[in-house]
Amino acid sequence: VDLASQFEVAELYTQSNYNDTPVRITPLKYADIIKWFTNRKDGIPAYIMIDMATQETKLVRLDEGMKYTPYDHFGRNLYRHLRFKYPTYIFDNISFEVDDNGTPYWICSTKKYNIGLFGGQTIGNVVICNAITGECTDYAVEDVPGWVDQVYRADLLIQLYEQRDQSAGLPGHHQRLQLSCHRR
Repeated sequence: VDLASQFEVAELYTQSNYNDTPVRITPLKYADIIKWFTNRKDGIPAYIMIDMATQETKLVRLDEGMKYTPYDHFGRNLYRHLRFKYPTYIFDNISFEVDDNGTPYWICSTKKYNIGLFGGQTIGNVVICNAITGECTDYAVEDVPGWVDQVYRADLLIQLYEQRDQSAGLPGHHQRLQLSCHRR
């Protein structure tokens, strides 16, 4: 209740596994620019976690507020923070997740473009940014910590799957759906 006039629930959410429980996690955001001015020193004090099996919702309060978010301004705006730290990266998907201790992080996938007959976009690296401190760690996709659930966007996975089928001479996903419908 003490946060109601200062913060709002962000539209962004991530489906994740938290300690082997499927949850939906969403950060709070500043209600407006005036609320940002009055609360920026302490940061965003909480995020919301919803148990997807029971629909139990809880506000998870942090000992120290999140100071690096897409809802901050100037140097603490997540996109600007990433751009200054990694000026040559092209960021793709950014999702909000928490580790097994409940510490909030931004999972920031970077685009990688392959050239060739079956070239296209994939994920190059993953930058994990601590939402409280702004500390970033750059990982190769195969080295991402196990608690991270979302590295690839769903539409990118489908595209990569279809490219793999095409390179193997198999019908694409949409063609397989049409074939299975016509066989009935």
